[in-house]
Amino acid sequence: MFEFDSVFDRRQSYSSKWTKYGERDVLPFWVADMDFAAPDFVLDAVRERLDHPILGYTETPEPLIEAFIRWAEDRFNWTIHRDWLVWVHGVVPGLNLCIRSIGSRNDQILVPIPVYPPFLRLAENNDRIMVTSSLIKDNGRWLINFDELESSAQHCAVLAMCNPQNPTGRIYTQEELSELAEICIRTDTVLIADEIHWGLTLDSPSPHIPIASLDPDYAQNTITLLSHTKAYNIPGLQVAVAVIPNEQLRKKLVHLNEKLYGSISPLSYAAAISAYSDRGPWLSKLNEYLTRNRQILQDAVNATKNLDMTHVEGTYLGWLDACQIPVADPTAYFEAFGVGMSPGIEFGAQDMVRFNFAAPREVVKQGVHRLVEASNCAFS
Repeated sequence: MFEFDSVFDRRQSYSSKWTKYGERDVLPFWVADMDFAAPDFVLDAVRERLDHPILGYTETPEPLIEAFIRWAEDRFNWTIHRDWLVWVHGVVPGLNLCIRSIGSRNDQILVPIPVYPPFLRLAENNDRIMVTSSLIKDNGRWLINFDELESSAQHCAVLAMCNPQNPTGRIYTQEELSELAEICIRTDTVLIADEIHWGLTLDSPSPHIPIASLDPDYAQNTITLLSHTKAYNIPGLQVAVAVIPNEQLRKKLVHLNEKLYGSISPLSYAAAISAYSDRGPWLSKLNEYLTRNRQILQDAVNATKNLDMTHVEGTYLGWLDACQIPVADPTAYFEAFGVGMSPGIEFGAQDMVRFNFAAPREVVKQGVHRLVEASNCAFS
């Protein structure tokens, strides 16, 4: 039903992912954008909306609100009230709105690192002061340093994190999420949870859990940012929702959202209704395919002896430790062998690279072959 092996020429569509390297023979595995066709039911919904010839300013459709609330109940057993929802232009705009709507100028915001680059720009974008807490690598898993986190949170208005975690691929357990939420309550720190990768869970025993769904007290102190655009591979049709049970937090964000942003695209809304109405096999088939790709990458990394990759529980992103490669810039080194990855420094980590394995298997195998060749040549 879903063909993930098809290879599409994306350069002709002005794809940011595929035009980055120009005419160089570099396969792009950098930005979190899958090289799979969006599912037909999403594309059909967009085509149906295009049957109406006017694409004007659009209010949030009632069918979208209803579909999202049913989806949250069906998928997470999470009862959401319609007045908790604030629809925004995307998760990254939503993150910035959240930061700007909480506290005031020069407040400190706490961000666990490594984390994907927009988090590291939140303070600069919104006249805040960045404080970081480093995740700990322990027995092949990246863990939250709760002691350091609680100490730092004492002086912070906001803690911003993502789960599933980008770039490490962790899906935090209920116990980890509860401890995180309790720290935020004790320190009077508002928790902002970017959960955009909710649908990309590669290990069935590790389901994604929205932190706000665990307890009403956690929900009152949490803003959850959700979107379907990663799971259904439609990042060009951006729309996201901030779930905010706390009325005071919600009112401030609504005010800023109305002040800074205009109407969301009607095509984005049409795609969103289709995605949140989906109860078919798309996600399970996608995750099965990604799981096999993950194993291809993991096996290759293990075979090199000088690269390391922790187990990816969720997302489609391999977080590779290249500290044993004797070069100053691992990203540039691998690019010279035709493998384009995201540099770890952009995530707050040295000597790391991020490999996006959400591509047809033929392309992943080509990239992995080049990766192994580059790794071996570093010691020849």
